[in-house]
Amino acid sequence: MKLYEVNLAIEELFAQLEINPETGEITASNDDILTQIHALQHERQSILEYLAKLTLNIRSDVTALKEEEKRLRERRAALERRDERLMQILDRECAGEKTDCGVATVSYRATSRVDVLDSEKAVRWLKRNKHLDCFRIPAPEVAKAEVKKLLKAGQKVPGTTLVQDVSCSLK
Repeated sequence: MKLYEVNLAIEELFAQLEINPETGEITASNDDILTQIHALQHERQSILEYLAKLTLNIRSDVTALKEEEKRLRERRAALERRDERLMQILDRECAGEKTDCGVATVSYRATSRVDVLDSEKAVRWLKRNKHLDCFRIPAPEVAKAEVKKLLKAGQKVPGTTLVQDVSCSLK
């Protein structure tokens, strides 16, 4: 049975129980129903235990994958640094001349790039001269931590709500 099926069956069995209206006790004729409820609760506990074990296994897999990603990232970075050093040696030795190395050819091409020394000054000039497509302004973003302080202090901030929630953890 699935967890939701077990929970539904337990609810249905509880609905079938006959309770003495005067004392609030369960009558003796319900022993079979109580046995079924107990068995279902045991099955529910087994399912919950399985889910907890599955969650712990997934967390350990995630941790292992993060470590492997870190190891691979470090390896890639080392190879990129090595590539850069080797290219510097080739560049130095070829001195800007096209060179055939047998398996590969070292060649050069002219490139250009923009270095921004004073970004504020550049943006002011671009705005003044109506080159609005030459700069980007990040969209305003709500600082949730600061808004939370306002909401907790009793301030009403339109478009926001303070949501009370419960966090579940497994160790």
